[in-house]
Amino acid sequence: MLVLFCFSSMVYGQINPVNVAKGKKRISIHSENNQVIDATTKPPTQYLNGDVKVFHAGTFMYCDTAVLRGAQLKMYFNVVLMQNDTIKIFADSLHYDGDSLVAYLYGDIILENGPTKKLYTSYLIYDVEKKIGYYTKNAKLEDGPSTLISKRGRYMLNEKTAYFYENVKVDGDGFNLISDSLSYNTISQETRFMAPVRIHKDTSQIYSERGWFDLDDKKGDFIGNAQYLEGNTIAKADTITYDGGLDLVTLKSDTIRSEYYSEKDTAFAKTIFYDKKNDVFRLTTDAYYKGEKNEVTGEKIYFDKKTEKFNVTGRSVVSDAPMLIEADTLDYDKSIKFGIANGHVIWRDTAAKTAIYADHVIYKGEENYMKATNDVGRPMFTTDIEGDTLYLKADTLKSFRVIKERIIYPDKNAARRAKKNEASQINNGNPLDSTATYNVFTPLDSMVVDSMKLDTLMPKIQTDTIYTGIMDTIDYFIGDNNVRMFKSDMQSVCDSLVFNKSDSLFTLHKNPFVWSDSSQIAGDTIDIFMREKKVDRLVVRSNATIISTEDLRFFNQIKGRFLEAFFRESKIYRMDVDGNAQIVYYLTDKDKAYVGVNTTESSNMSFFLSDNKMTDIKCYKEPKSKVIPMSKANHEALKVKGFIWNMGMRPLDKSSL
Repeated sequence: MLVLFCFSSMVYGQINPVNVAKGKKRISIHSENNQVIDATTKPPTQYLNGDVKVFHAGTFMYCDTAVLRGAQLKMYFNVVLMQNDTIKIFADSLHYDGDSLVAYLYGDIILENGPTKKLYTSYLIYDVEKKIGYYTKNAKLEDGPSTLISKRGRYMLNEKTAYFYENVKVDGDGFNLISDSLSYNTISQETRFMAPVRIHKDTSQIYSERGWFDLDDKKGDFIGNAQYLEGNTIAKADTITYDGGLDLVTLKSDTIRSEYYSEKDTAFAKTIFYDKKNDVFRLTTDAYYKGEKNEVTGEKIYFDKKTEKFNVTGRSVVSDAPMLIEADTLDYDKSIKFGIANGHVIWRDTAAKTAIYADHVIYKGEENYMKATNDVGRPMFTTDIEGDTLYLKADTLKSFRVIKERIIYPDKNAARRAKKNEASQINNGNPLDSTATYNVFTPLDSMVVDSMKLDTLMPKIQTDTIYTGIMDTIDYFIGDNNVRMFKSDMQSVCDSLVFNKSDSLFTLHKNPFVWSDSSQIAGDTIDIFMREKKVDRLVVRSNATIISTEDLRFFNQIKGRFLEAFFRESKIYRMDVDGNAQIVYYLTDKDKAYVGVNTTESSNMSFFLSDNKMTDIKCYKEPKSKVIPMSKANHEALKVKGFIWNMGMRPLDKSSL
């Protein structure tokens, strides 16, 4: 026994020349309950039993039973391998090569790296020097609430990174991940995909060909043919960035537009950012969004679904039926119906068939307030009338809403028309033949009606102002300063214009002129009444004049304090003139040669037309008429008071506005 012990001590103290060459120390046995040495082998074999503790290359290894022969160590039962204070490997058995510093572990293996990280497998190759574990027969890594499973892999403990291959599955807090190859950082809990991956979270799925995902923070990038699916929601992009903690999804694409579809939303753009928690979309580059009630295109789109607020930059179009807005930049808050549009703005009301073209438009929908201005040129308003387009320009275009009491005023015009209708029943006028000579006007003096008799024939006209107590909402449209309007059969200019949408009434203020066919109408104020999108009546409130000419030498003229013209199929078929009515009319023969001038004065006159030619004239209350031969007529003196031939201001087409 003494010989064995001495021999054992000699063997135990030997220095392996290979290990010396590698700079490695021999395997040291620190403790055991008993030891048996077989000196018949070369090198001798040591059998260690009970609480075996071995040390080599900075690593402690423990077991119940061990066999050591040179650099080869085999350990059995309750095997533990420890490095530093953080790495522990538990196994049923171990085969350790002291030359290569590689341990082969078998059985129920647990590799611990800190208090929360545990790798479970049945076979593990562990590089003691590099601190890398390899497995080929399935393994499971547990890290807090996350579990990673694969068929093959390696665990690089120095780099805090594990690589998983073949049938990889990751189960986390509320999600699971499937792939064929990925890496996992045990410190940051970040996984990187080296093969296509699919993540399931509740009812949602994410797919990509590569990328990364943080298991702890629930966020990552999914790159390459990335797709997101949740119920009826589908998203596609080159890259999908997902933040589960904040519930944010970002879709990015370089060569195509990213796509997002749901039951209520459709979005296209190179980049789509969606904040699901706050219901906010941000779309960048070639953007398009369509919701339940809105449709928007632009270079960049911001849309808050809760407040229904839009901010759009780049050439953009917002549809908020029946309103359609197009501009270079646009802010629109649908909840309060407030919008600011800048740059080549087109503001359409598809229901009313109206549009505004301007550089800048401000809109307050609750007040129905709108203001349109231009940096260069002037804003334009268009509307559809009788299948034709009316164009209107002014320095500033505005609209606003007024709520006021409904008041019924005496209808003075109705009284005038009633008197004239009664007079027409008593007196028969003579029609004017366009080819007739001047003597057709001689019967006009006979059209005198007893005003007392006429009053007895008239029905009672309401003369009281009635305050109803009913509040009406009235919308107004205004063209302010240098207003010019063009329609194929009617044109006008004035200083300012007001359109009452409730009454379908255009009112032209300050030096208004209206042209219809060859006639020019002027006065202090002109009203144009619409009915069913057609011109119905035209009223001149004061200093009314109508002038027409065939040759720019002689002018037919009508003047009075008040004028009312009635339209049928866009043409005047009747005109009533009240208060100091005057007419200057050049008479022609059948060859359209001038033969004289008829001048007539009366309190009231009515004119009847067909195809823009006068067929009847009726005068009321002591008309005075005379005919002057052309050779004796002072044509300049025949011009009515306030005569202005303003044809040079007449818009000839929409480009002249």
